[in-house]
Amino acid sequence: MNATSAVAAATAPAGTGGAGAPYGMRPLTTAADRAVAAALVEDRARWLAARGITVPRHHIAAYRAPRAEAVGLFEVATDGEEQLAGCLLLHRQSQPRFESTDTERPRLRVSLAYTAPDRDDATGSLIMLWATDFAARTGAATVRGEAPASHTGGDRTLGRLLAHLTSFGCLITGTGHNEDGERVAWLELQSEARRGLDAMVHCTVPLHAAGPALNQAGPR
Repeated sequence: MNATSAVAAATAPAGTGGAGAPYGMRPLTTAADRAVAAALVEDRARWLAARGITVPRHHIAAYRAPRAEAVGLFEVATDGEEQLAGCLLLHRQSQPRFESTDTERPRLRVSLAYTAPDRDDATGSLIMLWATDFAARTGAATVRGEAPASHTGGDRTLGRLLAHLTSFGCLITGTGHNEDGERVAWLELQSEARRGLDAMVHCTVPLHAAGPALNQAGPR
């Protein structure tokens, strides 16, 4: 099953799901997994460079950092072999204080989301479906992230990316410069439980971070 059919089936009635799903989302905890993710980002960086967009080198290095909470979307073949289709970093916000209101529900921030160069937009859409579902299961109100807003020579490619993200339902909440000094658009997507997604994506990412200080991030 390809990513397009997986996205189309994400809101279908729940099936058996589990280990038989055609995709798996799991933590990248081993050095080998992290090396594969770093190689994927490097491959995508070369693809983008050919289109006038530069990916900072630390995006590749970030996937090798032991404290970063990296997760990967794997396509699972019928023989059980896995191929990494995409990856991203999770930044969890601490649970609100007891007296907090519902409007102060935690948020899930994601960063450095990349798909393999040979993948189409449907793979990115599948990752976004998973992110909103995962956020809902953790009790987060929204998923937040960023996307490049402009870049010399690459405006057409970046415009297509932003158009795809907004067509999926992402709201552009503002623009500015990130810690790399790049102009970006801040994005927000409402969390939403996706009935039937477990039949497409077998998720083994824990709902709570392993430690109290692991990759915490507050709202932008």
